[in-house]
Amino acid sequence: MDTYYHILGLEPGASQAEIKKAYFRMVRQHSPESDPEQFQKIREAYEQLKKGEDAADGPVFPPFSDPWAGKMMEQIDNYRRAGNMEKVRDACEEAWRLFPQDIRFLYLLVIAQRQCGNTGKAVRNGELLVSKEPENKWFLKELAISYLARGFTQKAYLACEKAYEAGCRDNDFLLTYAFECNEYGEFERGKQVLWEIARQDRRWLKEDIPELIEVYSGLVRFCYETQDSCLEEVMEGLCRVMEQYRIYMVEYIQELAELAVFTGRCLGIGIIEYQTVTRAFEVMREICRTEEDKDIVKEAENTFCFSRILDDPRIGETLECAYEVYYDLHGVNAQTMKFALTDVQLCMVEERDEILEQAEILRQEYPDFYEKLEDFIKRLQSEKNLSYLKSSLLKTYRRLAGNFSLGFYYEKYPQEKERAQ
Repeated sequence: MDTYYHILGLEPGASQAEIKKAYFRMVRQHSPESDPEQFQKIREAYEQLKKGEDAADGPVFPPFSDPWAGKMMEQIDNYRRAGNMEKVRDACEEAWRLFPQDIRFLYLLVIAQRQCGNTGKAVRNGELLVSKEPENKWFLKELAISYLARGFTQKAYLACEKAYEAGCRDNDFLLTYAFECNEYGEFERGKQVLWEIARQDRRWLKEDIPELIEVYSGLVRFCYETQDSCLEEVMEGLCRVMEQYRIYMVEYIQELAELAVFTGRCLGIGIIEYQTVTRAFEVMREICRTEEDKDIVKEAENTFCFSRILDDPRIGETLECAYEVYYDLHGVNAQTMKFALTDVQLCMVEERDEILEQAEILRQEYPDFYEKLEDFIKRLQSEKNLSYLKSSLLKTYRRLAGNFSLGFYYEKYPQEKERAQ
């Protein structure tokens, strides 16, 4: 069993909440489409380590045909409680041989064989199980998961589809189905499946939070693939969840920040959607308890904003460079910072008209960045002081330029470099 903990990056004996959190973190790093082999290993490890099926959340079986069958079921339950899946498997196999009319033993045998790594047998017995009750949603689900564990992804997708149509709606299954929808390009269906989880009227438990974050990550991904306009609803839903479960969310600041950045990278979003993502960052800041968490959110917010600016065709190269100077050069020595700032400000002077037009866009849509530029923008707006401003900046720039091999101003305006020589 330690091997499965190792696959998920956990220590033996990790809690169910830790197992679920690690699983959803790992599947983001190794998705079915980018790394199918590792995804299969991660999924198998999760299947092995998660809690056994709850009797209340599964198929309903008729009474046993024989009292001895009931006695064997008691022994199987004892093995399950002890966590000895090998004995569960062997006992189920024997019980199914002795009592072939009691299909419960076949159902449990499929699960036990899969969790013991006997995926080929789990597939064969899963197919037998479904052949006996083709419309049983729980049997279809176990066949789908067995196909997935065996690496039969296309068969897994089709079995998931049948289980879903038959009414299977437990959240673990829905997430599995959504993964398969993503792999096979069924993005509309995948989005529909994830909305069923997100819109559930229920109280989420602490151990459910990684699953819930993964749901919203998947919804963003499907919105991108389908070019859907429901991103605002997705982010508003995430904000409500963060506010309602802030006591749990504090442990997931990194994941939430990455999700917000992912949203910005995936979608060419408009001003309304931009505001909803900004709202998500505001909620994250409210949740933070430590300076380290606040730094994570701030860095993610800067990354999100910069990715928006880079993708915005209305914003030119000079303001993109200005963003890097104002946000990415903290911690460098004073002389380097002075040179970089003077370099970009000189470019802004040369491109004054374009910069002033773009500054209005910044004021409306990127207010945090505009605030940093505001004082210099006001100086640019004053035409009568423009010559003095350029002269003053050039004096500083020429003094510093000899110490630096990089610089946009001389590269973009080589005539100024010739005049300085």
